[in-house]
Amino acid sequence: MTDKKKVILAYSGGLDTSYCVLYLKERGFEVITLTIDTGGFSASELSEMEARAKTLGAQEHHTVDARQRVFDEYVSYQIKGNILRGQVYPLAVAAERVVQASVVADYALRMGAAAVAHGSTGAGNDQIRFDVVFRVLCPDLEIITPVRDESLTREYEYSKLA
Repeated sequence: MTDKKKVILAYSGGLDTSYCVLYLKERGFEVITLTIDTGGFSASELSEMEARAKTLGAQEHHTVDARQRVFDEYVSYQIKGNILRGQVYPLAVAAERVVQASVVADYALRMGAAAVAHGSTGAGNDQIRFDVVFRVLCPDLEIITPVRDESLTREYEYSKLA
């Protein structure tokens, strides 16, 4: 049994969330990475994400298949309503982030985590989607956002992962 606080990290396997694993470990957290597959990943990519998370020091890694949920709860309605961004393609990314954040929140509560984390920067809407869902679904958990809060550059993150 560990005395470290658990944090559930929404993990994409990219630079920002990979850096977050190291950042959270350095601050004494037991890091559990969680990839929510909303579509677009191959089996080999998901395996690579898990391997990368463990190499970086994640205590555990889990992948949740949420493709059907995204379709059932969001995309099917966007298609039926012919809701398009720029009259070109369905608005699915916003829905994906909401599903991803809600799965992370639910997982954190079931795992008895003290915190949730994401690697969104301060530049886009993903940070807002994650934060709002976390505040609504797990309001008592700490929300940790290293890349945004520390105003990190990609160069800095690369240097820490090298």
